[in-house]
Amino acid sequence: MAETTQSHSDDSSAAPSVSLVSRLKGIPVKLIDWMRTSRLRTIIVGCVSLLVLGVVFALWSFLAHEAIGHDDRVTLRQAYEALDDGRYERARTIVGELQNETAQSLSFGSALFILGVVKAKQADDEWSTGRSRAMHLVASRYLQKALAIGLPNEREAAARYQLGRSLILGNQPREGIAVFEELGDIPHTVLGEDASAEAERHALLMQAYLDSPNPRLEKALEHAKFAVEKAHATPRELYKAKLAQGDIFLRLGQAQLARQVVDSLMPPASDLLNESEKSVVQQVLEGRLAIETARQLPKADPQRKLLLNEAINELREAQRNDPRMGRNSRRAMYEIGVALEELGKLQSAVNQFDRVSKQFGDTNEGIAATLAEADLNLAQGRYQQALAGYRTALEAVSNPTTYVNELLSLPELRKRLLAAFQEFVDEGRFAEAALLVDQFNTVFDQGELVELTARTQEAWGESLLKKARSDDRWHARQTRQQGRHRLRAAGRAYEELAQVRYATRFYTDDLWQAADCYYRGQNYTNTARTLREYLHHEVRRRNSVALLRMGQSYLALRRPADAIEAFEECLEMYPRDAVVYQSRLECARAHQQLGNSKAALELLKSNLTGEELTPKSPEWRDSLFAYGRLLYDLDQYEPAVKHLREAVGRYPRDEQSMLAMYTIARAHHRDSEKPQKRLAAANTESERQQSRKQLTSDLEKAHRAYVEVQRLITLEGYGDSDPLHRTLLRNCYMMQGSVLFDLNRFEEARQAYANVSTLYQNEPFVLESFVKIANCFRRLNEPTKARGTLLQAKQVLERLPADADFRVATNFTRQQWGLILDQMSKW
Repeated sequence: MAETTQSHSDDSSAAPSVSLVSRLKGIPVKLIDWMRTSRLRTIIVGCVSLLVLGVVFALWSFLAHEAIGHDDRVTLRQAYEALDDGRYERARTIVGELQNETAQSLSFGSALFILGVVKAKQADDEWSTGRSRAMHLVASRYLQKALAIGLPNEREAAARYQLGRSLILGNQPREGIAVFEELGDIPHTVLGEDASAEAERHALLMQAYLDSPNPRLEKALEHAKFAVEKAHATPRELYKAKLAQGDIFLRLGQAQLARQVVDSLMPPASDLLNESEKSVVQQVLEGRLAIETARQLPKADPQRKLLLNEAINELREAQRNDPRMGRNSRRAMYEIGVALEELGKLQSAVNQFDRVSKQFGDTNEGIAATLAEADLNLAQGRYQQALAGYRTALEAVSNPTTYVNELLSLPELRKRLLAAFQEFVDEGRFAEAALLVDQFNTVFDQGELVELTARTQEAWGESLLKKARSDDRWHARQTRQQGRHRLRAAGRAYEELAQVRYATRFYTDDLWQAADCYYRGQNYTNTARTLREYLHHEVRRRNSVALLRMGQSYLALRRPADAIEAFEECLEMYPRDAVVYQSRLECARAHQQLGNSKAALELLKSNLTGEELTPKSPEWRDSLFAYGRLLYDLDQYEPAVKHLREAVGRYPRDEQSMLAMYTIARAHHRDSEKPQKRLAAANTESERQQSRKQLTSDLEKAHRAYVEVQRLITLEGYGDSDPLHRTLLRNCYMMQGSVLFDLNRFEEARQAYANVSTLYQNEPFVLESFVKIANCFRRLNEPTKARGTLLQAKQVLERLPADADFRVATNFTRQQWGLILDQMSKW
């Protein structure tokens, strides 16, 4: 009964459970039935199902990632351990993974340190020297930033050591030396268990002192001695250390000490250095030693020649012992060229350097040989070959930052290039000098390039102006124009240099150079502008001269009022300066342009009557000429002739004398107008005779003066080349005819006018001479010849160029001349 009761109880408890399961199983069926009743319900159920599946998958992925990440998460400690074990790629990979972490979990200084060390290792493994240096520079930047941000104390010394190493290997010797000197004695954490890092530091410092812009050979020698004196040094290390020490002694010019080092060389064990390598290295050093010893002997010493020949034989033997044509063989070939040059066999040396250059163009020996060949070509006058050689050498120095060459340091390269540039300039090869400067951009900065360009153009311009003074009259004008063009180019270059060096003490000096070149190149607008800038920044030096030059420039630009302002400021501010006399002279010219003759005369009198100047001074001389011309312009002919005659008498060879003599002739001619007017107004025969006598005297004086000017111009050959003298010569012929006509000497007047018609057939001015000739024929009562002359004038008028400017030399246009000649032909 009890069992029955129990069984019944179990059955009753299972019934609700079965009923619950049945109900759960029915949910999907009911859901499907509910979904089928509407398309919208189907879409809703599908979207909900997809959403549930997505949530479940995301939750599973997150839990799996957390489980794995918790077990395999990388740390900075692991990166340091990989770095210390030499697993550089693993260390770099860990740092890359850590970069994905938050800033709180990553030490940026440590990350940059690890990346810098890895980059330095990659640079060590790089086969290309240039790329290796560039990569070391990148490594140094990582390490510098790491130290700036901060590192753990135990890593700071290592970072500084690696920084100094990368700087030196990246061709930044001065910066690397500074880092190592600041580091001092390397801590044990850097050295490890042995002194290899200390030895490397000395080797690096030795190389850094050798590769510095100004090599410090004594300091390099100190560090080279460390390897020689180091305890427990291997034979190979000792051998190489002594070779380095001997090389430094040679570069110091201490041949005897170098010889002692070479004699003490002990060959290392054969398993450490093979015999051929040992032989080549030592033979090259001994060959160089022989060359250096020979250099210290007088050229006439026979021992010198023997040593050089021994050096050549030793170096050729070294070359034969290096079948791989490696660095030592290249050095031997280069040193053979040096020995041949010392022997005076220049062409053989050129050929030797040419072989090295062609075979090993981009190597240190190839670059040094190319430059040496170019120097020899320049010394022998082969300018184009020299220029090509310098260009090739400069193309090989593509990046000065990573350029290292023990045969040709960057300062030495710059020094020799500047010497070549100066040689081109001294020899007058300015075009080649300019082309050479164009190639300097890789080894000189912008300021130096602009300065060299300015110097080239200035020297070029000065040379052309000097040449113009000795050229024949036909070419002098063109040569002067070319010279002034070059000086204007120099002015532009100096002005650009001033902008480049604006913040330096050279700024005002560069401005002055620019203004000076502009002035000599007759670019007066830029002269005035540059001098204003100069006076704005310079408060003391050259200010008086600057004001004078600025006033002269304004005067040349037809701005007399501005010129007077500059001159008067100069006179007021610097009354005791030597330039005041020239300022008075120029200021007088400016006043004359404005019509203020009284002020001009006073200024000129101050120069002529003052006690400071003597007739030997240029200012007194120019003032005397200017004073006579000014009196002429004021119609004071008698005192004008007096002063001009004094000027011509004192300075007969001065270039102003010719114009002064012509002005004297014009003064006599113009002075004849007074008796001519008196003659016309005379009431008595006595007055007429007296006036006629005075008129004849003045005209004859004028005629003699015209003839003298014509004779001097013709004899000295100025008439065909100098525009002023050509004009004076033409005017002298015409004025002679005019004077003779007034003297009633018509045949002589006709001959004088005929000279013009013969010499100036292609200029409009000749038409006026034909008219004068016709007038002379009429006075000679030969009307037929007069009409023939006018007919000839018409023919000349037709032949004159269509673009001839009649207004420049005559008072009429082409059409007006045609009408005048037609009208006169009817007389």
